[in-house]
Amino acid sequence: MPHTLSSMLLKTTTLFLLIFQFCVGTFVAQTPKEEFDKKNKEFFQLVWNDTKQAKTTLKWLEEFAKEKNKPEFYSKYFNAKATLFFANSNYTDAVTNYLKAYDYAKKSKDKWQQGIVLNNLGGCLYQSQEYKKAKEYFDIAYQLFVEIDDKDWQTNVLYNLAIINFDLENYTEAEKQFLLLEKTYLQDNNPSYAGYCNRVIGTIYIYTNRLDEAIKQLELSLKRSIPEDDLDSYSLSLQKMGHALLETGKNQEALSYLHKSLVITKANQFNKWTLINYELMAQTFWKSKIPDSAYFYYEKSLAYKDTVFNETKQAEFATLETQFKTKLKEEKIIQQKTTIDHKNQIIYGLVFFIIIIIVLLLLFIITRLKLLKSRRKLQKSLDEKESLLREIHHRVKNNLQVVSSLLNMHVRKVTDPDSKKILEEGSDRLIAMSLIHNNLYPHANLKNISLDEYLFKLSHQLFDNYKLNYATVKLNTELEKIEVDIDKLIPIGLIVNELISNAMKHAFHEASEAEISITLKYANTNEIELEVADNGQGIASNWHEKETDSIGMKLITIFSEKLKSKLSIENTNGTKIKLIIPTL
Repeated sequence: MPHTLSSMLLKTTTLFLLIFQFCVGTFVAQTPKEEFDKKNKEFFQLVWNDTKQAKTTLKWLEEFAKEKNKPEFYSKYFNAKATLFFANSNYTDAVTNYLKAYDYAKKSKDKWQQGIVLNNLGGCLYQSQEYKKAKEYFDIAYQLFVEIDDKDWQTNVLYNLAIINFDLENYTEAEKQFLLLEKTYLQDNNPSYAGYCNRVIGTIYIYTNRLDEAIKQLELSLKRSIPEDDLDSYSLSLQKMGHALLETGKNQEALSYLHKSLVITKANQFNKWTLINYELMAQTFWKSKIPDSAYFYYEKSLAYKDTVFNETKQAEFATLETQFKTKLKEEKIIQQKTTIDHKNQIIYGLVFFIIIIIVLLLLFIITRLKLLKSRRKLQKSLDEKESLLREIHHRVKNNLQVVSSLLNMHVRKVTDPDSKKILEEGSDRLIAMSLIHNNLYPHANLKNISLDEYLFKLSHQLFDNYKLNYATVKLNTELEKIEVDIDKLIPIGLIVNELISNAMKHAFHEASEAEISITLKYANTNEIELEVADNGQGIASNWHEKETDSIGMKLITIFSEKLKSKLSIENTNGTKIKLIIPTL
């Protein structure tokens, strides 16, 4: 799928909701609670910008909660602590503390606080790509806000649920949720958010092949978007409109939208979206039958893939490095406290046990990271080899065409008929081999190549070569869709080349009402039937008994044996040559 929603958008929304939670909290008459809520609000204003000061405030919240020893204070303290881990990309410890916060919220019977914590927990799990677990917690949070009739938080959690369902490809649920969100945002006079919903709905319609509806949604998205406020979102709406128009066959209109999107993504270094724009433009030019432009943008997309890959890896490395440093700092603090506060043998034994567990956990993590790195390296190597293989076939095709052109130049200079005939036959065989490699260039998998497509191209190429002398020869093709591997494709192609070439040269004394037919089908589940027939003068019945100088017939026999096929020739109203080729 060419589009993936940015996980950063959900993270930004989650962080906004966390701050919003503590900005709109209700105040009670009790002075200690007012003081606690004030510090709590202060913490959430610091946690994303000033980690050091946030830790100081968190320490105050911890001491207050211990002093009062009430579930409501412990819940907010552990929620704040979890958010500090979250802000430092330490998702494992964040999840642990969010679960503690939720347990205390249940003890205090505060459904609003339970919903807040579960929403934050879902956001944390989303960032660690545990989408199904995140969805479970978002679902529970949403039901809690429905029970207490909090419309604002229902909307916020529904937004997170819609994105999760989109990422999990639960398009039916995601569509309903984004349509409801669109209606809500319009009622709240927030058209830009509604425009975002329109874009995602349009994307869903593209993926589910409802293209007319997709175009309508994307038109709304562009209408409601404010480019100067969010160029990223606006460029994506343009891109999706181009994608939808491409799928409907409106190639020129698609190019217009894709070009506008490309200008924005390149200027703002949105490399991921620039890559997708290049890929879509390559597809559009290809469908418009402009192969040079299609190849140009395909090359551009290949270049950008490296950029996007490197950016992704750098971000992953930075996250892992932050988690590792955070873990080391916390372990050091724990060890220092243990040394100061506990000096008896039992506590030392407990500390030793904890350290062993941590070391094992680190070893497990390091092992997992090494495995992931090895897998990525192997995948990269495989991708490079596949690209190299395709390039080799492309260059072999070009080289064969150059050799064929050189032979044709010599043909024009040769006066001896026999020599000229030999050179022409050699050129034809080179063209057949060139077509084989041309057909292989777009394929990474050499075990499933379209035989019918190749035979169609080969036969028409040969007719083009002979059209000056046999302009009235009719070509009939009945080709069933069949895929073969490279070991079968090459000899079959060369056999058909010889059969058609021989028919064009020798079968017809007159061009009128001359026909050549090619039939390809499955004889049964284990055999392919290939038949080449003409209505010419026929072939000698004892062709296989006598010695002949015909290289073509020798090649046909040799390649037929290589394929382990059954070769039969009939001389009824012309020549009919049939091959029964085993598929295994």
